[in-house]
Amino acid sequence: MWGDTRGVSSVVATVLLVAVVVVIAAVVGTYALELGDEQAASPPVTVSHTTVPDGSEETIAVTLSAGEAVETDKLYVIASADVDIGGAPGSTTPADESYASGLEKFTESSGGNPPQIGIGDTWEAGETIYLDPVGSVDGVTVSIYWNTEPVEGVNPGSVEGDDAYKIAEFTVNTD
Repeated sequence: MWGDTRGVSSVVATVLLVAVVVVIAAVVGTYALELGDEQAASPPVTVSHTTVPDGSEETIAVTLSAGEAVETDKLYVIASADVDIGGAPGSTTPADESYASGLEKFTESSGGNPPQIGIGDTWEAGETIYLDPVGSVDGVTVSIYWNTEPVEGVNPGSVEGDDAYKIAEFTVNTD
């Protein structure tokens, strides 16, 4: 009778060991997958910039040179000088430094009108936005941010959540 029970203990031990390993693997896997879901990847983009005449001053023209189309309601600009975002000088909704602020959202509009930049719901390769800084454009550093949530409010708007990523930065040098 004792000869029949010796094999059972090694089988039970093996089953318990496998069960413990499966439970540990499930916990670690779940934790790792949750971390991956929480972090959204910012869109890879390349921008170029130039200056364009705007009366007696200049305005910064920023073009999305390459990359994926980016939802405009998740984009905003911060610069080393207050700036206003808008359409090209001479357009119906040009950027105007008298409306400049420290943060400008891409979907800025007033009075229920369409967004001033006039590029639609996404910023696509080849499209240009215009930034009019207070004072000279020379030496102004511009940073463009993408947020995982839409930028809320109106001129200039507010960023909700902690998931903002700088997707482009440059300094204007007119020399």
